[in-house]
Amino acid sequence: MSGEDHNLSEFLKGFGFDEEELASVSEELDSFRTIPGTTIKRYMNRILNTIEEEDRQAFLKGILVGVAIRKAAEDLEMPDPTEEEKRIDREIENLGFRS
Repeated sequence: MSGEDHNLSEFLKGFGFDEEELASVSEELDSFRTIPGTTIKRYMNRILNTIEEEDRQAFLKGILVGVAIRKAAEDLEMPDPTEEEKRIDREIENLGFRS
């Protein structure tokens, strides 16, 4: 399990999901991805075909929450400084104005 998977697992456990639930769902979803020729559309269709009609709305909410979390995480990532920003930082450091 990668560090990212572990962090996600711990995050979800904080909402009351247990290890068995997480493993079961991960295993089921991973089995869809391993089918040769799987595209995101086919993957989603395979998942949707296993969901009861009354659970579709909850699944959609899950997708939307996942997208929102991903967007928030991406917004927190700070891009690497440009060469110009690095040059300015070096000049400031040389002048003794280090922060």
